[in-house]
Amino acid sequence: MTEAWAPKTLTTGPTNSYLLKSRDGYLLIDTSYPSCFQPFLKELEKIKVEPSEIKDLLLTHAHDDHAGFADELKKRTNCRIIVHKNAIESLKQGCIVNVGRFLNRRAQVAMAVYNWARRRNFEYPPVTLNDADILVAGDNEDVLKTIGIEGRILYTPGHTDDGISVILANGDAFVGDACMSHLGFLHYRPIEHHDSTLVFESWRKIIESGAKTICPGHGKPFPVEELVRQKQKYGP
Repeated sequence: MTEAWAPKTLTTGPTNSYLLKSRDGYLLIDTSYPSCFQPFLKELEKIKVEPSEIKDLLLTHAHDDHAGFADELKKRTNCRIIVHKNAIESLKQGCIVNVGRFLNRRAQVAMAVYNWARRRNFEYPPVTLNDADILVAGDNEDVLKTIGIEGRILYTPGHTDDGISVILANGDAFVGDACMSHLGFLHYRPIEHHDSTLVFESWRKIIESGAKTICPGHGKPFPVEELVRQKQKYGP
């Protein structure tokens, strides 16, 4: 077990990346768009962390705003990648293979405007995995503990079919896009989904995991009680 070190939030573009202390360095949860790599390095400078100290990169899913500069970071640091096995094809192609359905018409319009403003095409440099990288197939109790982090990985599909979340022993839950807090009209639901039923099933797993604080890929952290309320209101 590593000494107490509060996770750091590094926000570049619209995406929150989270830096956790591990036994031999740091675990980074998610990247941002490819164009955000240099801003990310500046964020590391602010907290006096060298890129080479990042030993592991966990991707909550393979969308471009979460895996965008994964390839560049891997080449720069030789970090090991931890990802769900369903992400392999997206990472290999450098694009989103399974594009989900929008939550509602308002979400579709909001994303259309956002994508037009950014001229976004959902592509990023392909990520080549090797034998050192770790593929998880479901919930995993062991991977994080082997690097000195008291926590576990949950398989949390719904937004995508490769979604995973990190639940620490202290109740911090890093959930990627399993739920969101940056757009009020979403009511914490993902703006798009691969399977809407699985969104709420993943919420149930997160709630029952002992999560206390939800740390999303976009927006500010919020208490798990809010997720409970939203599930009761909108879930099956």
